[in-house]
Amino acid sequence: FVLPRGVRPRNGRPISAAAPNGIRAGANEDIGSIDRVAVIGSGISGLSLAIALRSLGGDTGKPPMEIDIFDSRNTLDEKAGSGIQVTGGLSALRKIDKDLQKEVCESALPLRRVESKCSPWVNWFGEDGWKILELDVQKAIRDLALSEDDCGLVTEDGEVLAYTILRGTLQRIMLDRLQREHGIEVQFGKKLSGISFEESESEGISCQFADGSRSGSYDLVVGCDGIQSKVKEYVERGKIESDGLASQSSIYSGLRITFAIQENVKEDIKECQFTQHFGDNAYALTSAYGAGKEARAKGAFLVYPDPDYIGPFPRRRGEDSDRPDANADWTQDNRISKDHVKECLDVLGSARVAGNDVASIIEQSDRFFDLGVYFHSPFSLSGWSREVPRTPSKGLFAGPDSKTGKFVVVAGDAAHAMPPFLGQGANQALQDSYTLASKIHAYNCNVKTDTGADVRTSLKEYEQLRWLPTTSITIKAALLGYLEVGPSLLSKFRDVFFYVMGKAGVAKKVFLSSANPKM
Repeated sequence: FVLPRGVRPRNGRPISAAAPNGIRAGANEDIGSIDRVAVIGSGISGLSLAIALRSLGGDTGKPPMEIDIFDSRNTLDEKAGSGIQVTGGLSALRKIDKDLQKEVCESALPLRRVESKCSPWVNWFGEDGWKILELDVQKAIRDLALSEDDCGLVTEDGEVLAYTILRGTLQRIMLDRLQREHGIEVQFGKKLSGISFEESESEGISCQFADGSRSGSYDLVVGCDGIQSKVKEYVERGKIESDGLASQSSIYSGLRITFAIQENVKEDIKECQFTQHFGDNAYALTSAYGAGKEARAKGAFLVYPDPDYIGPFPRRRGEDSDRPDANADWTQDNRISKDHVKECLDVLGSARVAGNDVASIIEQSDRFFDLGVYFHSPFSLSGWSREVPRTPSKGLFAGPDSKTGKFVVVAGDAAHAMPPFLGQGANQALQDSYTLASKIHAYNCNVKTDTGADVRTSLKEYEQLRWLPTTSITIKAALLGYLEVGPSLLSKFRDVFFYVMGKAGVAKKVFLSSANPKM
């Protein structure tokens, strides 16, 4: 048999001609188990899922699950992207691999406090602004652990799982773990262009890429490829177009974020405080992040409305096709010049944001980024998974006999991209990884014991477990974003609202309900 042009041998087994009489040649004794998985995307979601699939299986007496990771980028740039807070995501990592969770915490900063200030309403309040909200994160989480049995943010030895870390640092740690412990490498420069079912010696899903190569066969394909997910496009349409329409499933909020990252900070920073500085029609945020063991970084962010939009609606019809580039996962290298940052500082000044150190961080920063805030509507008839039908052949098209038992499914931003205003995007992706990997391994156990395994049901259970918490966070984060950048009249309401909600304990409840893991 001659390997067709463009078909890549996989672990020594090429995609070959179908076995005679429809018999699956080379099939193992656990027909129907998920043994070969393709992960599309090597962000936080994809890397953590691959680690979870390898770590949670236990000793089954079978070879480890075969995992291939593909990414459309040319490399994983640790210097691209911003900083993140990790809370419930650390709880998921701890369930996946305690040593990995410990390594991440050693490279991160404890998140101690969140503080919000507003511009003074009258001059005699002073230039530093008016403190309208203050949350002791460590105390709030410890109090939650004392009052609720299902708090997943405090370990058995009393550690509070609330830290901040640069996104690139977290990805580097997970990539190193994949390579060192599991021997898995990311295949870069692979832009997904097609998904199909292959009737071959080891029949399953074949992935086609824009460079003309193919890889397979797989029992499951997981889309961890961000808000412009090609896998999500397949789930929704049953095909992947070449015209870039995948991004049309996302919603542009009409909000923009410009941020600067200052690396190699010489200060002896032991913990992080998020400080919000509210103004009219904009706000700024300053913070600190772990960037590795003994390495620290600072971040300064400016959030403001897109002048061409009113909320998610363009001011003039027809402008939607010219939406800014999506960058929901904050990992693309959308670097900008410092000149644009200076323009944004003019916005900061006109918004009357008082008493902040944004300018000083920007002056000492190493890299600058600008992005539009996008999110997915959580209300979709397609769900998060889809069965890949048999490839039509000999004039026979998909019908009742087209079922294959091979599925694609989405996770992380590909499933539920959300605005960043509650700091939960990465955390929810990590929880997806643990939940999905657990369901896959439970399914495989049921296959082995012949106790009614059904992959469709397992994937739906994963979706049902994760849909409600991610939908709740998406809605709350979107509303919070619009409230925080309100114009002059609305900003006064916002200031009073945050002050009252802080005193009433509502702000603490919103933070804790989002941070506490639900897996």
